[in-house]
Amino acid sequence: MKYWVERWSELRMKEMINYPKDFAIHNDYLKICTKEDIRNGFGELFDILQQIYKDVSLNAEEMLLPAHDMNEYPYLSKEERLSRGASYKYAKLLYALGSVGELSSNSELCINPAKLKGLCKELRITGVNGCLEILTNYGFLFEGLVNGKIKDGAELVLQYPDNGNVVIVLYMMAVKGGNTNKLQDFCRLNYRLLADDWNTADFGNSVEVVADLLSEQEREVAYLLHDELMKRNYCFNFQEWNEGPQIRHYAKEADCKRNTNASFWLVSMETSMRFYFRLKHMEDALTLIENASENVKQNFLVSDNGCENRIAGRCVSGVSYELCGKTIWRCGCCNPNFQVVPGKDDYMFYIDLVDLVGRKK
Repeated sequence: MKYWVERWSELRMKEMINYPKDFAIHNDYLKICTKEDIRNGFGELFDILQQIYKDVSLNAEEMLLPAHDMNEYPYLSKEERLSRGASYKYAKLLYALGSVGELSSNSELCINPAKLKGLCKELRITGVNGCLEILTNYGFLFEGLVNGKIKDGAELVLQYPDNGNVVIVLYMMAVKGGNTNKLQDFCRLNYRLLADDWNTADFGNSVEVVADLLSEQEREVAYLLHDELMKRNYCFNFQEWNEGPQIRHYAKEADCKRNTNASFWLVSMETSMRFYFRLKHMEDALTLIENASENVKQNFLVSDNGCENRIAGRCVSGVSYELCGKTIWRCGCCNPNFQVVPGKDDYMFYIDLVDLVGRKK
């Protein structure tokens, strides 16, 4: 992996949401075709998009995407940020094709070129003609191109000859994503888009925002964590990192509204779970930690070097403590002091610990 867009496209592939064999499909879509046809088309479209992300991650230049070398351009540079957005390019192009297309009775999309160009401009999709040619490598066909280019006044027709259900589902997912402002869910091909009618998306309001991206085992723990915090009357909001979404839980509603003093962060870190929390009064926590399980104890025996503030002697967010004969330093300037990957057997310990001593004045 050489280029930034390859690194981010690999993450886009991992972020595609695994779907159950029997997922809910609203009756509105059954007016077009059967559940079996929709699930069939969805599965093949899922495989196509996943393969596109994979191919970008393996060879960005061949896929006509920006070749910004990771060794030349640092993280958060203009080139890296451009590459991050470019990793969605083909997903967004498929979204644009489905959004502006009119579905015909023979499973084709009739596309107005002017509308397609307008939406592509809005989504900042450049080099559309070349990308359409790339899509033909995945089984799509385009009628109406003039010398390989989109021309105003010449209707564009999208086909998928091997399986017309792919075009039908592309249309359904794109229109639904547009109606409900769920472009990112389209880019992850989230099956939940088909659960409600054309204008309703009753998801993305709770822990599934993070949990959907995790492994089955981690997903179960994420639901347990969130449910327990809800029982304890915590409030929550959503944040987005480059590496994935997160939910932050707050003891006070006022803090939640101001997005400050979050007690817990439940994070998808490149589709792996991280549970962050802050402890300031370690002297009150050490006895509890010393009597915890070995797995829990090991999480508190990890030290870090700290940030520039510590080196300069002005850090006010870190903590230092003695545990099992070791001196530990935990920074806390940018993120909470501690991060763990909790299991079903120990997740309650971390919540209890914060409730008992983490917020003590």
